[in-house]
Order: sequence, then C-alpha cells, then structure tokens
Amino acid sequence: MEVSSGIFKDRFVFDEGYKPRRLLVRDREASLLTSRYLAKLDAMAGFTDVSLIYGSIGRVGIGKTTVATYVGRSLEEVGGRKGFNFKHVYINTFGAPSLHQILSVMVDQLGMNISVRGSSALEVLKAIVDHAYLKDMFILLILDEFQSLLLSPRVSEDDLYLLMRVYEEIPSRDGVNRISYLLVASDFRVTAYMRERIPQVESQIGFRMHLKPYTSEELKVILTQRAEEGLVEGVWDDYYIELISEYFGEDKGGDGSARKAILTLRMAAELAEAEGSSVIREDHVRRALSESALSYIPLDELRALSTHELLLMLALTNVVMEKGGWATTGELMDRYEEIARYYGEQPRGHTQFHTYIKNLATMGLMDVRSSGKGVRGRTSIIRLAPEIPADRMREVLESIIMDRIKQRPVE
Repeated sequence: MEVSSGIFKDRFVFDEGYKPRRLLVRDREASLLTSRYLAKLDAMAGFTDVSLIYGSIGRVGIGKTTVATYVGRSLEEVGGRKGFNFKHVYINTFGAPSLHQILSVMVDQLGMNISVRGSSALEVLKAIVDHAYLKDMFILLILDEFQSLLLSPRVSEDDLYLLMRVYEEIPSRDGVNRISYLLVASDFRVTAYMRERIPQVESQIGFRMHLKPYTSEELKVILTQRAEEGLVEGVWDDYYIELISEYFGEDKGGDGSARKAILTLRMAAELAEAEGSSVIREDHVRRALSESALSYIPLDELRALSTHELLLMLALTNVVMEKGGWATTGELMDRYEEIARYYGEQPRGHTQFHTYIKNLATMGLMDVRSSGKGVRGRTSIIRLAPEIPADRMREVLESIIMDRIKQRPVE
C-alpha cells in the first residue's frame, strides 16, 4: 500500500489494475453470473459453461473486466466456503494472442510446474485437465478482449475449438468437466465473429450480458468509493465528485467511462499535491477535466458571442474562481452588472439577462438547473461547463472583451 501524507491515502486505488473488494455498481450483474456458475458447482454435473460479457465499440471503462474478475473472486470465496477448490484464471488475450501464450499464462496462474515451451498445445491442455482432476479443482477461465483472439492471425479455428471444447478432445479421468469460460469483449460483433470461426461454441453460450455505459449517478457512486478508499479524509468535496461524474456520465452527454472519471479524480489530486495544497480545489478538478478535453476552449464560439454574453460568461467565470460550485441567478446578475459597468457597458435588464443564460446553456458553455433543497425560494443555479478550465477561460474572455473595447468608435 503506497501512502502519501498530504492528499493520497492509497494511490494504488486509482490505478487501472485496482479491483475494489466491494462492487457498488454492476453488483446485480455480477451476482447473476456468480449464481449461474455456483448452480453448476452445486449440481455436480460438470462445470462446463460459456458466458459472455460485452459492450459497444469504442466504449471503454464500462465495467466489463471489473465484473468478470469480481465474479472470479466471488466464486473462489463462496466456493471455498462450500468446500470446493475453486480457481479463476484471468487472461487479457490482447497481450496473449496465441494458444501457446494463453496456455503459458494458465499454467503460471494455476501454479503448475511444467514447461510449455517445446510441448504441443494438446500436451499442455492434458496436463491442465489432469492437474484439475488431481487437485479436485474447478477453474473459471476469463478471456478478456476475446474479440482480439478471434481476429488474431496467430490463432486457427482448430486452436480456438481445442481451447473452448477441451473435454471433447481430453476427457477428465472421472468424467467431470472442471473448466468453465467467461468471455469478455468490447465489440458487440463478437458473436458474429464466433459464428464465423467457432459456430459450435457460439451456439453454446448460455448467458449473454450487455453492459451499457455508466450514468452520472453510477459514476458518482464509483468515484465516492475510490475517494473514500484512496484519499485522505477532508481533502475532497462531494461537489467535485459530481462535477466529474456529470462530465463523463452517459446521460449527460459523456461516454460513460469510469476509467476516465477515476483518472480525472486522480489527476486533480495530483495537481493539488504538486502545488502543496492541503485540499483539492475546484480549479484542480477543472484543470484535470480540461486535460481530458485537451484543454478545449471554443474560441470561434466565444468570438461569435455578443459583448454582453461575453461579460456574463466572465462574471460566471469569476464567481467560479472565487467560490467554486454553483452561482444563483441573483449572484450572477449582481456580478454581471458590476463587470459590465467596469468595462463601460450599460447592463441589460432581467429579460435579456435570462435570454443570454438560455443561449449560453444551449451552446454548452454553462450548466443551468433548478435550485432544489438548501436554497430559499425557486431560482436557478448556474455553473461553468465542467470541462472548461476557469483560469484559462477568464484569460480568453478578457482578451476578446478588450479587443472589442479597442474597436469602439472614439467619441
């Protein structure tokens, strides 16, 4: 466990390889899969089953690997309590694109003292089957990025068939099949690939689970768990978790990636740590989000705004930099009027002010929502769009506004 005295309690919690002991999101899906495999064990009719977890093309960080490895660990724990000798083997086939490489990883994770080099695949598989029989062991083989194995030129149809239907070629000594499969794919076309190359296996898939991208609420749960486990108490705020979650949440227009959301929280913590700050501030979070968005400032859109829309954006940016979080329409109106007069402009009235807010929200430059609990009366609260770094936005706005002032006709 890596410990940092200032911001981080355990930095490894934010690494891609970290797997939480408790699954707070996707727990229902994991329970379904675990129950399915446990039923096979309890029936003692042979532990041969093929299940598939898949996502959509281009969707990363949606929990496929997390669910699969969680199921493997759960089976080891629950199976052990039931008296079964259970072992899960996890292989990312993208990094092991041949049958011999897969078998080598299996042998290593099962703790077998045999050499794969120089042996045929059939000989190694027979050794694995015998090992499971002698140890009375049940194995869940998790093949991640399975679509890459199907598309690999280094794996033949015969190799795939031998791996997935091992007991047809190598029956166990007591006739009990002890290997089941959990396939994980990031491409929904994986079943079409299987039908083309190994139709006998595709037709045997007993359970198919399609995972959708995470919503902002689901990401909030995930990030809160990581913050509680990995950050020092008191250095982070719930609002910053919400800021990141809403930026990446699929329901808010993001790609629903927990991986990116977790990396952003880690980056914000590292920025705070690098500055010697005792807490994570909103500017750290916005800078981390801006890294995710490649420091995107929509210059063309900003230059197309009216002067008063620019002044309103500058007012909101200043409020964000001073106090963070959301501003009420009253706070924003006061600051807008102050800034407009500073730049020699007559502030617009309430009707035009609200029209500006509506336009800017439609453009994605600010977020607007109803106030809800904690605010007296009915009003709207407003913030800068999460991915926009406030300090950089202020610089750009001030520059554009000054250019406008220089272009005023001299009276």
